[in-house]
Amino acid sequence: MDRQKEKNVEREKKKVMFVKPHLETDAVWDPIRTCPYIGAWYMTSGLKERGHDVKYLDEVTRNNGLENRTLFRRDMINGETTETPVETSYEDFQAQKMADYRSMTPESFVDKYSAFGEDGEISRTMVRTGNDLEDTLNDIGDMNPDVVGIPLIATANYIPATKLGRAIKDRFPDVKVVFGGQHISADPEGFLRDNDYVDQVVSGDAISAMTDIAEGRNNDKIVYGGFRNFDEFPLLDPSIIEGNDYPDEPIHTYPTDGRKSVDYMFSKGCFRRCDFCVAGSQEGNHVTPIDYDMVDEQLRIFKKNGIEELVIQDDAYLWDKNHVREHLPKLLGLMKKHGMYWQNNGGMEFEMMDDFVTEEILKYNSSGEGRATSLYVPFNPRTWNKGQSVSGTMSERYHANLDNLKKLKDAGVFVFTSGIIGTPEQTRETIDEDIEMNKKLIEEGYLSSALSLSATMLPATKWYDSNGHNIVDKEDYAGFSLFTTHHSTPHMSPRDIETSMIRWSQELDKVQTTYKWGTGFPSAENGSNQDLKRGDE
Repeated sequence: MDRQKEKNVEREKKKVMFVKPHLETDAVWDPIRTCPYIGAWYMTSGLKERGHDVKYLDEVTRNNGLENRTLFRRDMINGETTETPVETSYEDFQAQKMADYRSMTPESFVDKYSAFGEDGEISRTMVRTGNDLEDTLNDIGDMNPDVVGIPLIATANYIPATKLGRAIKDRFPDVKVVFGGQHISADPEGFLRDNDYVDQVVSGDAISAMTDIAEGRNNDKIVYGGFRNFDEFPLLDPSIIEGNDYPDEPIHTYPTDGRKSVDYMFSKGCFRRCDFCVAGSQEGNHVTPIDYDMVDEQLRIFKKNGIEELVIQDDAYLWDKNHVREHLPKLLGLMKKHGMYWQNNGGMEFEMMDDFVTEEILKYNSSGEGRATSLYVPFNPRTWNKGQSVSGTMSERYHANLDNLKKLKDAGVFVFTSGIIGTPEQTRETIDEDIEMNKKLIEEGYLSSALSLSATMLPATKWYDSNGHNIVDKEDYAGFSLFTTHHSTPHMSPRDIETSMIRWSQELDKVQTTYKWGTGFPSAENGSNQDLKRGDE
């Protein structure tokens, strides 16, 4: 049955709500970043298209949630976790942290702020951002939904997500509580074992599974969604995310100069299975793009609703060279047709940044409405350069592509990269080599900025399988962020990794400016995006 016929079928109307929980993040290391969850937005759009009453609550931003930030300590000692309030305001804590960051050596800073004690205990200063649990429950009660879906896309937010789920079940026992997301897909049985109040979980893509759950066709405890092609996904309805008070400037990526923006993906899946990433690990995974006619219609809908800029989050925006030569011009042509500004935040494959790709982007920026403003081009570790300087080996092997980054930066595009600190093969020496290489690339005009990320051992990745035993405590959920450390390696302790993270930031601050959306240690005054100059640090 095609989509139009599906819309016209008479069915019992259900009330379905998706709730993105508030955030609990490490106040030292984590920038506070948030955006709509695209998966939940797709599911809500699909259910609305089928005639159901739907609502999407983002408890980080809604009701000015970003202004509601409270500090607390989370201590993990001998298997026991305790939380205690911290009387200091978040703003005062950040001011003192940044003063210490600017005046202390990396070793002294880590001595003061490390999460890791000498005897294996973990103690983090945390910040809770968003609506209070009671406020969320009151809004759920106002709708009185049949089903509440809670996306747990990141292990780092496990505690607030599960607290929310349990509170919903306690307050509204007849509401069906359903979890999904990457963390669930990694171990659905274990999640249910630890959270017996949950009615159902979805492993894999939930786009059709959630419809089956809401309409009562599947009551299994574990619903296996599998890997779904993108042609099974509906058009996104912008009205669904309105009312969640998203900031005019995104706080998770490059600023938009006040243009209304949304995260978007032209494809899902990945052609790689990198050691550190979950994108390519799902059974049946492959790159599946959206049909061009649907892209055209989606961009028309976005523009009609005042959306002028796309934050592209594809895991494989560029893949097979032959395909790119056909695919990229069509996508850019459709974006130009609708006058879209765009930036890539999901990552542009450095190996694919050849002359053709570069010229297509430069051509996009040469005329008409819409521009490419920012490109994230990570220097990621590959099988062939393990144990070596990643930025050094990638720059040497793909030097022509490096020259293309310079062309884009010279044309006004903000080009930034990242380094991963604490990989299983790294040593202090190879990290220092990466620091020096990235400084050189910035000084010589190839890059605008080089951010540091922690080598997080995410569930269902190769790193988790091979090095997960070196995670200090797997219930230290805040440590599963891309910005926090939670593990040791054969060459480095957790404190060594933290020290290298600070050294990276301090050394690169000598040649670059960083902002709140990219690091917990922004060098711009007040961490503001306001001072950012287009394509130039």
